[in-house]
Parts: sequence; C-alpha cells; structure tokens
Amino acid sequence: MAHHSKGRTIVVLVALASMACLAASSTNAVEMQQRTVFVPGAVIYPGDVIAAESLISGKVARAAGSPAVFGENIEDLVGKVARRTLMRGELIPNSAVREQALVVQGRTYKLTYSSPFVTIVGTGIPMKSAAIGEWVAVRNPDTGLIIQARVQADQTLAVDEQ
Repeated sequence: MAHHSKGRTIVVLVALASMACLAASSTNAVEMQQRTVFVPGAVIYPGDVIAAESLISGKVARAAGSPAVFGENIEDLVGKVARRTLMRGELIPNSAVREQALVVQGRTYKLTYSSPFVTIVGTGIPMKSAAIGEWVAVRNPDTGLIIQARVQADQTLAVDEQ
C-alpha cells in the first residue's frame, strides 16, 4: 500500500511543478535571451580533435543573467578531443570533451623528483595517455616500480613525495 502512495505523491509533485512552470511562463517572470553557442557543423567522432572549422554557431535560449553555457566561447572546444560522438547541430556538454593527451601510454618520458635538497631525474613509462596537469601511474623501466606523477607542460612527468 505504501508503494502506491509514494507513486501518487510523485505524480502530485510533478503536476505541481508543471503548474508552477506554466504560471511562471504566463507571467513572463523570467526574461529569456538568445545566446550564441558553438556546435558541430558535422558529426565529430570519439578521439577526433575539434577544430574551429568543424564548428558552427547556434542559438540557445537562457534566462537573462544566467551563467555562461559551455560552448559559448569557442576556446571551450577548439583543440579538445571528443570523448563520444558529437552530433551535428547539438549542444556539446563539458563532459563530452577532454584535453588532448600530452604523454602517450607506453612511450618513455623524463621523470623528475625535486625537493629543496635534491633533484632526481630518470625515465618513466605512463600506464595511460594523459593531458597537462593529470595524474598518471608511471612505471620505471629499470626497477619496475610504479609511482604516480603529474604531466607537465614540457612533456615531463613530475613526482611528488610518495
């Protein structure tokens, strides 16, 4: 019996929310404005790097004074990599793109550890591809030891105290 009551409560809440939305829209309580966003001009596939030429401008209605929509600034998208298929003309959510990998899984990179007293330099092989600032598991090819390192802009891997 409690299960049916819960279902009725949800239906009533949805109905009340719908009426509130209708009331707000009929009184023009929220002023809407058109914002320009960048969307794919053609399908962009997972792993593709997004180029400015592959984007077109589109419009989205948003409440006046609301925060920026992801994709309003072309810099949000250009140079990023698609995580999933991006359809022509559809908004691109932030979760659908990632930074380009700066270090590639399986390749050898300079690995550094620095403290106020000593700097140690060696080599390391990342266990996965990663972008600037990301933490990645790195294997030392000489010892087989796996440690965590952060990808640096100069394609080196920096080790913090473990």
